[in-house]
Amino acid sequence: IDEALHALAEKGERARIVAGATDLILEIERGVRKGIEILIDVTRIPRLDQISIDEDDVIHLGPLVTHNHCVESRLIRARAYPLARAAWEVGAPQIRNRGTVGGSLAHADPAAEWTALALALDAECDIAGPSGTRTVTARDFLVSTFMTALEPDELLTAVRMRVPNGRTGS
Repeated sequence: IDEALHALAEKGERARIVAGATDLILEIERGVRKGIEILIDVTRIPRLDQISIDEDDVIHLGPLVTHNHCVESRLIRARAYPLARAAWEVGAPQIRNRGTVGGSLAHADPAAEWTALALALDAECDIAGPSGTRTVTARDFLVSTFMTALEPDELLTAVRMRVPNGRTGS
């Protein structure tokens, strides 16, 4: 994480964090995102691809968890089925295999499944930057259409959502 943050700080607006890069690559190719010269691949940062649950029934999703990891996760299917179902609805199999929860949230597409889930389940997002870490709610993270609270030198490091209780449906 420190190396990725250092690279972001060094390269500034010319750099972007990537893992799946399913949206970003298309935007660069189409000329929607200009001035991006450097892609910082974070797919090998340890523990950012894990799914867990804590003693307070809060699910922790690393930002590198793919949509298909959620579909396949016994924990997610048993304790938070709406997450598995929404992940199944994401694009084609190739997108589900490559696209990540963190990338989907960082893209902030209002039509995306993870954006709606994060808001509906009052998710919290952990963000690392040069001045340390901070936690923001999904409502504060998702600032506007295709805009988040992430600063250019910051990295999403975790997403947390409370397990829906027994009176919740989807």
